[in-house]
Amino acid sequence: MAGSQFSVQVDGLTDLKKALRQLKDKELNKKVREANKTAAEIVKPEAQNTAPHHTRTPKDSKKYRPGKLAKSIKVVASANSAAIKAGTKARAPYAGAIHFGFPRRGISPNRFLYRAMARNSAAVSATYEREITAVLKDKLES
Repeated sequence: MAGSQFSVQVDGLTDLKKALRQLKDKELNKKVREANKTAAEIVKPEAQNTAPHHTRTPKDSKKYRPGKLAKSIKVVASANSAAIKAGTKARAPYAGAIHFGFPRRGISPNRFLYRAMARNSAAVSATYEREITAVLKDKLES
């Protein structure tokens, strides 16, 4: 999806990423990526539940399948970040128009991903802190 992103800022994360690059430890990078993904996974169920669900009407195209937008929501994580994305070019190309609006087509914005993140930001922060602490503690003890 295009447009602005809702994000959580973590103090010291830039220094941690720099240290990880200097260590060149693939296993540690993998564990940090898993910690990022675990924290982001908390938002996914709420985003899927709050995604617009439309019931099929007789006027709809035969190709229209309700619920494709909610099913397309996924978490993408790397050692540097994690993101929650909705829609794909093939399955739900209209995700951006639904989320950010499309005034020329009469579609008002429905920022369901941002709302899901805002509702779960405390849990995401706590989970991220717990997971990163565990990864670092494990690395320092070994």
